[in-house]
This record gives sequence, structure tokens and C-alpha cells, in this order.
Amino acid sequence: MRVCSPHCGIAPESGSGGEVYERDLLRGLAALGVECDILLAEGKPYPQGVPRWTVHPVWPPKGLRWYVTPFVWPRYIGRVWRARPFSLLRAHSVRFVGPSALWARWRYQLPVPIVTHHHHLDPSPLNPFLERRVLAASDCVVTDSEFARRQLADELRLRTDHVRVVYCGVGPKYTAQPRNEALAHRWNLAGKRVLLSLGPLIHRKNPVFLLKAFAEIRRAAGPDVVLVWVGAGPLRDELGALARRLGIADAVVFTGYLPERDKVPMLNLADLFVFPSLLEGFPLAPQEAMSCGKPVVAFRVASLPAMVEDGVSGFLVAANDHDGFVARVVTLLRDPELRGKFGAAAAERIERHFRWDGTVRNVLRVYEDVIHGFTRGR
Repeated sequence: MRVCSPHCGIAPESGSGGEVYERDLLRGLAALGVECDILLAEGKPYPQGVPRWTVHPVWPPKGLRWYVTPFVWPRYIGRVWRARPFSLLRAHSVRFVGPSALWARWRYQLPVPIVTHHHHLDPSPLNPFLERRVLAASDCVVTDSEFARRQLADELRLRTDHVRVVYCGVGPKYTAQPRNEALAHRWNLAGKRVLLSLGPLIHRKNPVFLLKAFAEIRRAAGPDVVLVWVGAGPLRDELGALARRLGIADAVVFTGYLPERDKVPMLNLADLFVFPSLLEGFPLAPQEAMSCGKPVVAFRVASLPAMVEDGVSGFLVAANDHDGFVARVVTLLRDPELRGKFGAAAAERIERHFRWDGTVRNVLRVYEDVIHGFTRGR
């Protein structure tokens, strides 16, 4: 099998869950024998020396916004096809790649199916026009949760008989490890009970809610409790000012961006993982924490109930339920035995249901089914 994949980014180091997913999926597919033709803006970083990857530089190197790509990528897709015909054209993003893939197939009369990957719908007035049309015209849509499939049906009135759910998973490097005391001293976490969250500092991740909740959590649970947020983003200054107003600035650590190699030891410094995000597909961060044996406190929204078993591997509360969130976190902070029980259940759930090698195999199986059905239907 050969796939063509126009791409926005597959950097060796990334703080974006979507980019990590794409990079590791393409690498995993290649390891299973899939030849990957990847179109990538010239100068963008990517892992070197990956067998069965052919990276085609695309001009311009910058400025490939979603409304620009339909004027750029189709001709490169055509060039790749003429050089070495591929068996499937994939769109990793509905908006950034979908229109280009559909236009290229029509323009060059490519006899191949289009598979579009989709994680969740962000609020946008363009959704009924752009997203819906791309998804409806795709031969198959791969999404990572039943929530996302229902969202397509409910909000876009999209038929979903061609939507396949393949859950995301995490790799075996995410595992429980002894506490790294040098790292704890580096971030002034020695002797502390640590709440940890991970993700970009953007509104969708809801960090303002978490800071306000943490102020109350610390009053109830004690001054040795600290909050660590791993990630960078445009809200950093605003959140620092809020922490000072709440009187918790000395107990909140914003690490900024951390290299991926530092994520596992940082997760293993945590006593529990807090995840106040309001909108996700099937997020990697809580899975990574669970795989390291950390209980999760999150909202009962989107796909989180499919991941976190409420009262078994963590706690789920209603979206923006301040009192409920605070109470569940305080309960876990006060009960080390319960934390250990939930953490063990979390790690076991990931091991049984959400490992990355299973994700890659299931995506490949979808691709094989789509190619077979497309060929048979011609």
C-alpha cells in the first residue's frame, strides 16, 4: 500500500497532540509496510531516516493557511501521482487538507479513495459549509471517539455510515517510574503533593477554571499542594496575573514547553492528573497520565467517559462544576490508598484498551477496507 499525505506538520518535537498523533501514526504505518508520500512545507522539521517515508518539500515554506492550501497542494499531489501512483489519499485535517485532496482527485482524475481524519468540531460558522462538504465527499472518515461521530451527526446532520471510530492510544514508554528527585528539585516540588495538567494554555483547555478551583483546593487540602501546568500558550501572562490575584502564585508552576522526553518523568512527579478541558476528541494527555498510573479528575464531556471510568480510575464531574471538581480532587489528595487504587486501575485500563500499536493496526485495517471497497465498486 502507498498513501499520499499532504501535511501541516510532523515535527520530531511537538507540544501539539494532533501533530504527535500524525507523526507517530505515519511512522507506525510505515513500520507495518505502508509506503508514505508526505507533502510538507519546505524547511519544516520532520524525523529523519524513517524507512518507507518519502518527504516532498512544498513551496511556499510559510503561510500555508487553510484558504491557501487548495491553490498549492493539488499540483504537488498530481506530481506525486505521476511519479509513483498511490493507492489512497489521506487528509489529516478536514479544513487544511480536505478541499485540496478533493480538488486534486477531480482535477487529475485520480482513481483513489480519500480518507479524512477528524478529531472534533471546533465552534465555527464555516462548519456547515466547509467541514460538512469535505466530510460528506470523503470515502471514509476516521474519528477517534463515538462522541466525535455523534457530533458530526447532531451538529452537521452528516450521514455516519462511512465514519469509522478508531480510538487513540499511547505507547509503552508511558509507564510508572520512580520519582525523579533531581527533576522535583529543579521545579521546587520536593516534599510536595502535585496536581499536574498538560496542554497548551488556550481557552479551550480551561486553565482559568483550574486556577480558581486550585485556590480552594489548596485551602482545603493544605499548603504543601502545588499545581503544575506543562505547556505554553497565549494565556500565560493572564494566568500568571490571575494566580497572583488569587494568592496562589507561589504554589503554581508554569513549566512552558517541555521536550517530549521530559513528559514521562514529569508525569511521574504527579499525585494526580487534572484535566479541565471542555472540548476534545480523544485526548492523549489523560491517557498518558493514566498509563503512568495516575488517577484523573476531569469533566464528564466529549469522549472522557469512554476513557476515565468514574469512581474506578478517576472522577468525572459536570462541565465547570467548581464545587464538584474541588471536592473530588480534595478527596484524592487526602486518601493515598484511594489514589493508588485508582492509579492502578487507570494503568490497567490503558494497557487493555488504549495502546498505540493497536491504534495503528486498526487504522491500517480501515485503509485496507476502504481501498478494497473502492476498487470493487469501480
